Amino acid sequence: MTRALRTAIVAACVSSATVAGAEDRITYPYRCVEHLHRTAPGVDAHVVVVDLRCPSIDVVATRPGDRRATVSGFAEEYAAQIAINANFFDGSTCGLAMGDGRVWRDAYRDRCGCSVAFAAEADRTRVQFFDSRTTPTTCELGWARHVVTGWPRLLDRGATVFEDEEPLGMYRFHPRTALGITPGGASLVLAVVDGRRVGLPGMTSLGIIPLLEEFGVSDAVNLDGGGSSALYIAAEGGVVNRPSDGFERRVGNHLGIRVAGP
Repeated sequence: MTRALRTAIVAACVSSATVAGAEDRITYPYRCVEHLHRTAPGVDAHVVVVDLRCPSIDVVATRPGDRRATVSGFAEEYAAQIAINANFFDGSTCGLAMGDGRVWRDAYRDRCGCSVAFAAEADRTRVQFFDSRTTPTTCELGWARHVVTGWPRLLDRGATVFEDEEPLGMYRFHPRTALGITPGGASLVLAVVDGRRVGLPGMTSLGIIPLLEEFGVSDAVNLDGGGSSALYIAAEGGVVNRPSDGFERRVGNHLGIRVAGP
């Protein structure tokens, strides 16, 4: 696919970002956390915005020994109030994964190399995007405690990313999970889009970009999707989306948000 055609696809996605007849339900399940549930003809999407400058927020990811749990199982095990699925996986994770400072030594490389690192600091959570394609079993960031990885990268400092080699699935409609941050790492934005239901195909990877941009996202990556896509919010009853398998899938690893205090 030529760059000109890909650019045209993105423009079409942006022009249709405001869906006719959309109904937005906004809740605040925890302090420093906003949850948008958008429904419209052909669209069923959830977006969670987490203020990483809030001292009560702590981001966690799966340790190597806790692989292949459901998203809700991970959340309960790690005392996380919010959780999503993370890396693509086949036995182990596709690309770099780390939980509590423990790297998954059996991760496989493939093309998964857009990594996002997290660590707690005194008054906020530090976050950084980085390229780990050549080091899928070693984290080059000495400060990082938790890492998840996806493919392809969607946004880089506000610009749509066109990689030399892209997955065909990027242009196909599926359930989606994506992760983004706002400039300076002020907020973490998690998006889970349902699909594979009658009248509800899901989204393309490019199609999810305008949804993320609504929340000021400057850097974003596509995570595992399809039947793996799940969003857990404890205060709202557990898994709030409808996984396309009809039940929660056991996935390779996960990303969770802990919120301290009431």
